[in-house]
Amino acid sequence: MKKGMWGVGVLALVLITGLSVFYWAQVGKKVVTASTSVNGQELPICSVQTGKKQIAYTFELSGTQTGKGQAEQILQILQQQEIPATFFATPSWIEKHRSLAIQICQQGHEIQGLGEQAVCVEQMTTKACRKELRKIRETIGTVTEEPCIFFRIPGGEYNNEVLRTIYACGSYPVAWSVDSMDWKEYEASELVRQLLQSCTIRDGEILRFHGEGENTGEMVKLLHPRLKEEGYEAVTVSQMVYKDRYRMTTDGRQIPEKSK
Repeated sequence: MKKGMWGVGVLALVLITGLSVFYWAQVGKKVVTASTSVNGQELPICSVQTGKKQIAYTFELSGTQTGKGQAEQILQILQQQEIPATFFATPSWIEKHRSLAIQICQQGHEIQGLGEQAVCVEQMTTKACRKELRKIRETIGTVTEEPCIFFRIPGGEYNNEVLRTIYACGSYPVAWSVDSMDWKEYEASELVRQLLQSCTIRDGEILRFHGEGENTGEMVKLLHPRLKEEGYEAVTVSQMVYKDRYRMTTDGRQIPEKSK
């Protein structure tokens, strides 16, 4: 078999039924099957039914905010709290902060793909989406040997065409179930209070933070001990998300299919 996009052999077949879209994707020698939509609406992965008290901290690095200093502070806090995390970074951020991107990986975190802010999802074609994915994988490949298989579009704005393209290319679109709202101009303690008051944390939550937010590091420093007291363990998105044999609920929750 010839190598397909990004050096990985990918063959995808899509079957659309009245309720769901099923994918059979061959990545290398592995055949992946999954139902990724509900009532014809494609869905990104927002949370995962893990059956364990696990959560995933995710941080977006786009270069649109204060920059390098905040990301370095967040890395220090993650190391102190022993939190493995997933950083979704744009190609332009990685190119500008290559040494910091390498440091992220060396500290045991992972880097996955974040679309550039200038990309307008409503106008994005299948060809443009494939080009964006290719650019992201190639850029991340310059700082780590770990595969980039997860992709997040800025602001969580998706449509069926983009999501189907991401799945068909052997990648997984990942959004979030809990938004930290760390961009708000409040004290970190108030942001943590609002977060815990507005939602009930459950297993498999994907938490969204901005990797360059002024309050982000302090928020994590205050939030994680409280979640840890409740028995939650932090894992990366790669460790938590199912890659095969799952279905989705209307709120983007991955449910594993029971083995027959």
